[in-house]
Amino acid sequence: MAFAFDLEKARRDAQYIYDVSNTPLTGEWRVLSDDPKNCVVYRREMHDDVGIPEFCGVGLFSGVTPWEMNLILRDYDFRRRCEASLLQMGCIAHPETDFWALYNRSAAVLGGMVSSRDFLDFSCARCDPDGGYTHGGSSIEMPSVPPVTGCIRGRNYTCGTRVQPGDAPNTVKVTYIIRSDLKGSMPQWVVNKAMVGVVSGFFAQLRKNLPSLDKSRYPAKPDQPGLATPPGWVIPPLNGTPGVLPN
Repeated sequence: MAFAFDLEKARRDAQYIYDVSNTPLTGEWRVLSDDPKNCVVYRREMHDDVGIPEFCGVGLFSGVTPWEMNLILRDYDFRRRCEASLLQMGCIAHPETDFWALYNRSAAVLGGMVSSRDFLDFSCARCDPDGGYTHGGSSIEMPSVPPVTGCIRGRNYTCGTRVQPGDAPNTVKVTYIIRSDLKGSMPQWVVNKAMVGVVSGFFAQLRKNLPSLDKSRYPAKPDQPGLATPPGWVIPPLNGTPGVLPN
């Protein structure tokens, strides 16, 4: 029997990312890192049953359109090549247009204080009224992708990205929201340091590698409105078997 993906949950996740990115990051949000050449990283406490804080990064990019950035963020071959901590990353299922399951595995960081983690998420992409795009998703459990030896399976609560048109031509504003249970036993300062590194590193590596990226590899924006994923475009699949590093 085929696995039943919850498309409505993914849609709600994307709406949440859209709503948060439209809300001023003031009040309960606290600035953890502010690099004008890269991004600002925020953190806020979440007063719910989960109790895990949420992190948000905001950065501006030039020389790229919202459509291109919408595809770049799902080009997992490119992402894996430019993010040194990513050991594996790619799509393992694509049940419908604009929906996909993503597996990623990261190396240990902070000198081994945070050991290798892997995550399995189901996400949705959508077009926004301002001409931008939102990607949102959260962790799922699939019997065919169990936790692997030597790696801790983390859990992502609603997380994702929003791409908005910038004020100048060919500029975009990217908002990256992540709320992860890294599992294991770690003091909060270690979690904060790790998550600031994840968010700021995401922006820094994207910024570093964008100039050398051949954007002609991506399909042109289709004339049909409302599509976040071009017809026939294949989201790069996982490099190998989940948890098993390819040679």
